[in-house]
Amino acid sequence: MKTRSTLLLLALFTSVALRAALGDGLEFTGVMIDGTRTRIGLVDSSTGTAGWVRVGGSFLGYTVSAYDPVKETVTLTRDDRPPLAIRLKDAVLLLSPPPSPWAQPSNAQRAAVAENLRQLAAAAAQFYAETGADAATLGDLVGPGKPLEQLESVAGESYTNIVMRRDTPSVAVTTPDGTRISSDGTSTAADGSTITPDGGRIAADGTAYAPDGTLLTGNTVGSASGPYIPPTASTTTARALLAAGWRYRPQTP
Repeated sequence: MKTRSTLLLLALFTSVALRAALGDGLEFTGVMIDGTRTRIGLVDSSTGTAGWVRVGGSFLGYTVSAYDPVKETVTLTRDDRPPLAIRLKDAVLLLSPPPSPWAQPSNAQRAAVAENLRQLAAAAAQFYAETGADAATLGDLVGPGKPLEQLESVAGESYTNIVMRRDTPSVAVTTPDGTRISSDGTSTAADGSTITPDGGRIAADGTAYAPDGTLLTGNTVGSASGPYIPPTASTTTARALLAAGWRYRPQTP
């Protein structure tokens, strides 16, 4: 009897392993859009393993090679096996951080401005090395034949009066709404509060606000970072979001 039970368990485990190897049991459960990032929700129904994977990422030995939003199909590849196309099982899940109630550049805009400033800093370093100068203006750095061919404004900011200096590698620019964005990625609002990476704010007295303006009480400053798991998320979805770095929104009093 013991031998028979052992053989049954072995057969069960072999069946599960074979199904996983063939992609049988893999389900495409949703799409998570967080700003500019798109992640694919995948679940192995035979083991309950779930996760959100970017295109090009891996899940249980498979690579998410493509996502077709029109056909609602994700393509998985593994070794030399034929590509495995899986259609979306349920409705597409669109999850993104709540819109900001403040007049300030979006998260993507602030990141793009900071990248512009870093490109200017790199161009200035090249200019110093080539000329021996200790400072550089926008005219020295941007234009045909210059270290940077062009530099485009992202959120209405102007780089015209920026002067780069060898002894001051960090530089900042201010947008029309008063947001000051630095090359190190930090942003300060016109009222002096710090803008968190997800669009929330931290006032000078340490009071933290979520991206939608909700006051975060009894939490550390770091808790202002999102995005947040929606209250309607299923247990499986919530687990996957937690694994992807999302948080439960703190309750307000």
